[in-house]
Amino acid sequence: MLKGKKVELNPLGKSDLANLLKWFNDMKVTQYLSMYLPMTEQGEEKWLERINTTSQNTDIVFSINAFDGEKTIPIGTCGLHKIDWKNRDAEFGIAIGEKEYWSNGYGTEAAELIIAYAFSQLNLHRISSAAYGFNERSIKMHLKIGFVQEGIVREAIYKNGQYQDKVLFGLLKKEWEKHKK
Repeated sequence: MLKGKKVELNPLGKSDLANLLKWFNDMKVTQYLSMYLPMTEQGEEKWLERINTTSQNTDIVFSINAFDGEKTIPIGTCGLHKIDWKNRDAEFGIAIGEKEYWSNGYGTEAAELIIAYAFSQLNLHRISSAAYGFNERSIKMHLKIGFVQEGIVREAIYKNGQYQDKVLFGLLKKEWEKHKK
């Protein structure tokens, strides 16, 4: 478990399945994600099984839980994907599925926790990420936590009835260490 002031991150498990299905079948949530097909219970169960049993450990995914008094409320997920252990590189992803928690710092704190874990505990060297050009909240969050914009892939994805740009970000361990001070 990774713990901050507003959220804690816990390994994703089968108990998270109902929330995953709710969030990832909500078009207001998935407009910001690479997924575009409806999520089925069977498909999500297979995905959970794969990330929890893979021998290569190329995905580490957490449930984001917001503090609410004495209890926590699941509000989303974040993870490190396509981990390349030889080159110490991974892709970062995050989704806040509970819309009432958008724009209140929960995603930023969760991102900071997993990035710290990636560099401090897993000894990764580089983390990459991306956001769609219309997702201003995500772009601001990436820049706030130290990511550097590395480029724009023009009209790379089709969302909301039109082609959209994809903004690419990268963060090196040495940049993160300098940024966190």
